Amino acid sequence: MSQNKNFIIGGFEFETFYEYRAAQEDVKKIECINEELDIQDPEVALRLYNDIRDGIITFNSPIGKQYTEHIADIVANKSAGLLDDREIIEEAAGKAKGQRLVGLLFVSLAVLLIGIYSFVEIKDVMQARKMAKVQESVKEASITNNSQNKANMEEENDDIDSVEDSDGGEDVENASSANDITDDYIESPWDTDYAASDRQILPELQDLYSQNTDLVGILEVVDTDINYPVMQTPNDPEYYLRRDFYGEDSTAGTLFVDYRCDIVNPTTNTIIYGHNMRSGAMFGGLKRYLDYDYYQSHKTIIFKTLYEEQEYEVVGVGLSEVGYSDDESYKYYDFINAVTGEELQEFLDNIQSLSVYDETINITSTDKILTLSTCNTYKENGRMFIVAKRVR
Repeated sequence: MSQNKNFIIGGFEFETFYEYRAAQEDVKKIECINEELDIQDPEVALRLYNDIRDGIITFNSPIGKQYTEHIADIVANKSAGLLDDREIIEEAAGKAKGQRLVGLLFVSLAVLLIGIYSFVEIKDVMQARKMAKVQESVKEASITNNSQNKANMEEENDDIDSVEDSDGGEDVENASSANDITDDYIESPWDTDYAASDRQILPELQDLYSQNTDLVGILEVVDTDINYPVMQTPNDPEYYLRRDFYGEDSTAGTLFVDYRCDIVNPTTNTIIYGHNMRSGAMFGGLKRYLDYDYYQSHKTIIFKTLYEEQEYEVVGVGLSEVGYSDDESYKYYDFINAVTGEELQEFLDNIQSLSVYDETINITSTDKILTLSTCNTYKENGRMFIVAKRVR
């Protein structure tokens, strides 16, 4: 697959789908603002501009920057004098009217919230039923009989803000060094060279695949609640970010593989993305790997692709953040394939520096890698990733 595919929104071109994702999020924010507010009203434009300036509303792409400049132009052209006499004159007249409106506003808001709550409840029930149906198919397709220990979904803290060591002490300072890769060119016993037509879909996945041909496998983190179908849409990388297995709107989305990864002939690194849901759904349970004892006792991952069952051993846990094209931060999610030892060494050195635990991440030049990636709120745009190597 091409690693240089570009994405275009509103005349702006993005080289990675993370930049593309940030632009999409900004577009959604802008659409919401324009639907809810009359930005041509100078008072509205001024309040909006102040919210952007004060960081209450944030944008993370050139599209957002362009919109901010547009709002600034409206303010400059239409808002002169708004903070002088006009505001003082209108304050007294508006106070009495405002007090009457407050009561009506609260009543209207209560009715609206009840309606929204009822709609969300119904929608959640329908989504839960659909997910249960998919989960039943997933269980039928699984040949491993590992017990599914229920995670504590009532945990108050959704994310662990500071990473602690196994003794519950202060943040760990990672002093371990990465493995040295001495090979000029790397080769794995798992390397293959199939044509897609040469590979047969596993019989136990035929039923799920017939329901949705975007399916590329099932991911199970043994002895956890993570046991989900995994999708891939190379022509629309984020399609399942907010869609369920059936392609319908869903806050939790569905696990999906990076569009640059190859399932037929696996790349050096296969990256699977999923949401960090407060309920624990999707990759919501991965945060538990920030506890050292949990990390040590949950080492096995089964990725049953359309064509074979692969077993992986978890070898590292890291924290990072989304990096943009104008910074020099290492982007672990851009490592897909390595040919030379130098390319693999760069990846190992960097994920070692991002590792939560003070131990060497044991990956060698013959290993195939699986990376599970999700959000984590330890910082703005924070990311958490689990690194595993193939053992079967």
